[in-house]
Amino acid sequence: MRVVMYTIGRPCPLCDVAWAQLQRIRGRHAFDLERVVIDGDPRLVVRHALRVPVIEIDGREACFGRIDEAALEA
Repeated sequence: MRVVMYTIGRPCPLCDVAWAQLQRIRGRHAFDLERVVIDGDPRLVVRHALRVPVIEIDGREACFGRIDEAALEA
């Protein structure tokens, strides 16, 4: 499984919390994890800028904004 978290380059408290949640989940389940800063890609900025963090699992959006760790893990 591949999990991608889209974030921004400047400080983002929601992104920091989501990244920590993903790290905890990754400690319990094996998956590839990538953090993508959207600032350099206009397409990603248009798609995600107002909703970061955005979590994709195997290319499908799973959640965004304030992340419910239990729901994400399920």
